[in-house]
Amino acid sequence: MNVNKEIDKKRFDEIVKTKNDEKLDIWYSLKELVELKGISYRSLKNMVKKVYAKHSEQGSIYKKGRRYYIKYTLLDAFELKQPRKYTVYSYPWKSNISYTTVDKYDYKYHQQIVNEITGATPEVNYVYATELDKSERNHVHLMADYEPKYIKPIINSILEKYLDSTQNYRLYCEQVQNKACSINYLMKNPVDNEEI
Repeated sequence: MNVNKEIDKKRFDEIVKTKNDEKLDIWYSLKELVELKGISYRSLKNMVKKVYAKHSEQGSIYKKGRRYYIKYTLLDAFELKQPRKYTVYSYPWKSNISYTTVDKYDYKYHQQIVNEITGATPEVNYVYATELDKSERNHVHLMADYEPKYIKPIINSILEKYLDSTQNYRLYCEQVQNKACSINYLMKNPVDNEEI
């Protein structure tokens, strides 16, 4: 490796480490990942050395004695090509969705909207949470196993039906970038949290 590439890699690792240190401080052992990811301990042991070599300098994984500790932001690095069983962390989520409204609506109102969304898309699996923001306004976070281009128009039409126009709500519907971070965000402080 030439000197410039080594310097660039060290700078990159330092930047990532600094950003990782600013994020939530949630760490998992390999034994905890067995349940979270639905992967056998033996398979995780086979994966961890490669992940450690790639991410240890960034501060996302460290070893203490014979045990590895993995930051939640790195959970997606532990994936099987053919999972034996799915957990909320290993399920193939494709869309990260959230919406918020201009006006305040109660939990039951948002629950009705979510019921409409799931009823209009029975082939789609969702996990969702209704959450209060700082101004005591409910908003909803969802993850779905279909692409955003399929789901977004359906959700938009349902929100327009309930909220009159696009000026009364904001919708975010994009591709999932990091499943583990999205799941942790979805479950951070929910009023309600469900899987459909």
